[in-house]
Amino acid sequence: MSRLSQLMAEVLAGERPPAQMRPLLSQGAYDLLLRRAGVYASHHRPRIRRALLRMQEPDVTEVSAVVDYGTRCRALALRVAFTQHAWLCTHFEIDIGHR
Repeated sequence: MSRLSQLMAEVLAGERPPAQMRPLLSQGAYDLLLRRAGVYASHHRPRIRRALLRMQEPDVTEVSAVVDYGTRCRALALRVAFTQHAWLCTHFEIDIGHR
């Protein structure tokens, strides 16, 4: 799950195209990612400092991550569910308000 957090952080930084994440996200999460892509643009490559997993149910987990963007650290939260033989991010939140 920390790899998924890293990939999301890269899209939020504008370093990875959102389309690369499409197979890993539900439609709602993908639509949200399209709206938020690039909001954490920085001269520094994002790096996950810490990721914590919390199992809500056997097939649902929540990931809380602290992402280092060089001059700032940001919060990223993912809700991931096991569906049809794969983990799928169904929702995420960041520390910037809605756009």
